[in-house]
Amino acid sequence: MRRFPLILILGACIAGAQPAADQKSIHVEGTIVSLNGDAVRKATVRLQGAVLQPGQPPGMYSETTDNAGNFVFEDVAPGRYTLSAEKPGFVTTRYGARSNTSPGSQLTLTAGMELKSLSIKMTPQGVIAGKVLDQDGDPVASALVQVLRMAYVRGRRQAQPTGAGSTNDLGEFRVSNLAPGRYYISATDSRTTLNTPERAGHSGEAQEGNIMTFYPNGTDVSSAAPVDVAAGGELRGLEIRLLRTKVYTVRGKTADASGGAVQVLVAFVRKEDGVITPGFANRGGFNQLRPDGTFEFRNIVPGTYVLQVVQANLNGNTPANMTGRVEVTVADTNIDGLVLPMRPGPEITGTVQLEEGNIAALFKPAQNNNRFMLTLTETEGVTIGSPNAQVKDDGTFKFNAVGASKYLLNALGLPQGTYLKSARFGGQDVTHSPIDTTSGSGGTLDLVLSSKAADIAGSVQNEKGEALAGIMVTLWPKTPDASPTGGARQANTDQNGGFQFKGLAPGEYYVASWEELESGLAQSADFLSNFTSEASAINLAEGGHESRDLKPVSSDKVAVEIAKLP
Repeated sequence: MRRFPLILILGACIAGAQPAADQKSIHVEGTIVSLNGDAVRKATVRLQGAVLQPGQPPGMYSETTDNAGNFVFEDVAPGRYTLSAEKPGFVTTRYGARSNTSPGSQLTLTAGMELKSLSIKMTPQGVIAGKVLDQDGDPVASALVQVLRMAYVRGRRQAQPTGAGSTNDLGEFRVSNLAPGRYYISATDSRTTLNTPERAGHSGEAQEGNIMTFYPNGTDVSSAAPVDVAAGGELRGLEIRLLRTKVYTVRGKTADASGGAVQVLVAFVRKEDGVITPGFANRGGFNQLRPDGTFEFRNIVPGTYVLQVVQANLNGNTPANMTGRVEVTVADTNIDGLVLPMRPGPEITGTVQLEEGNIAALFKPAQNNNRFMLTLTETEGVTIGSPNAQVKDDGTFKFNAVGASKYLLNALGLPQGTYLKSARFGGQDVTHSPIDTTSGSGGTLDLVLSSKAADIAGSVQNEKGEALAGIMVTLWPKTPDASPTGGARQANTDQNGGFQFKGLAPGEYYVASWEELESGLAQSADFLSNFTSEASAINLAEGGHESRDLKPVSSDKVAVEIAKLP
């Protein structure tokens, strides 16, 4: 077994991740076993770090288990880490994870620490296999098959892809690496995603085509039949017979104010979907424009769609600073001659100031390798590659490729000990509300940081006072903001049952821990508001430090509130 760490940081080694000569080395060891207790040999074990110290990106160590399933990490740098194991035939598993969707428990490692007898129990993978046929019973080759599970996304129950595969020449598919659970399966004829030439003499006519079909014969997940997969179980013999119906073509051209063609990437998305997920055939897609600015979307099912410019690099080039959006209803005929009006996108520039000092001193290169970046997230429509801006050492920034939309501001990589105190766009406060560029006009964004960030730390214990590792802890403001999560945050307890939230603005918060809670519900302030009586209330002063010891909310109480959800 190898006895040396691999530190991989964005493809480059970072010397600073090694412990300094005057630090005592950190030793971590443990065992990987299967559900029945057998040793899992040749498993890849990863120790993935968070930020080790201000300005330093996280490191990752990798080891392989020996014949007894044992692993050892030597000379690990201090910091917070997650430990995971993976091997073909098993579901990737995280240390301390209490469910298949849990991020697991963080390990807090300090100089000289020795962690021994850590154990990860790996679950054998589940497999779903079957065939995709057309209406005549003939096999469909190269069909895309997706396995989806129902999950909560910001409090709303949605189908989320968890695995995928494609059919062979016999129409057979096999999707592996599935955790135990209930799934839905969809199949899409890949030929519907290709813009093949129309048949001579049939231009403009609606055609019949295979459409995305959910097992066994549903048009969407609500009409699909779920399948249950046990640990290590294999479901075989499933058959999906693709539905066939009338499909339509949408053709058009983009044009700027002068009527000329513009080279951009456009998306055609069913309005009710809101986002594009893999396997979106028949419900829209992407189109890189032809040289003359024309576009074409084939095999579209009826519905209301949004045609818009998406912010994406074409062939590695800087995104074009153009915007455009129009709604289209596909009924019972092809659409020709659709025009997507184009105009220059709004320009947003701005500055960052430090309330109590010099911003340039805060952004000293030696302390700011993990650079402060701003991103914009659309509250409607589709975004691929959110507009972003790198904050320069003098505190100035500029966003490129901003569309005419409503955006929420995200501040990433804030210097340690700071929080975003205020953000004003065109003189209006947008600290917790959207930046509105729907008029097509840009403006100046003025940000103020404070170096008096507050923090909350604590521990989670059971009724016996024993520390609980791998427990989810959520923090949410008493008054939710305008973000999709309402300002809710989440963390998981480390090996000692400890948790922490840093970089907090002053205000009133609630904090609670959970026996079991889906991440999507932990990011829903509306759902969390049902548990204020179970949570600990905290009033944070600027620069304040608070501590709370928590008992987890029972799974039964969570289940009662989930049952009330639509």
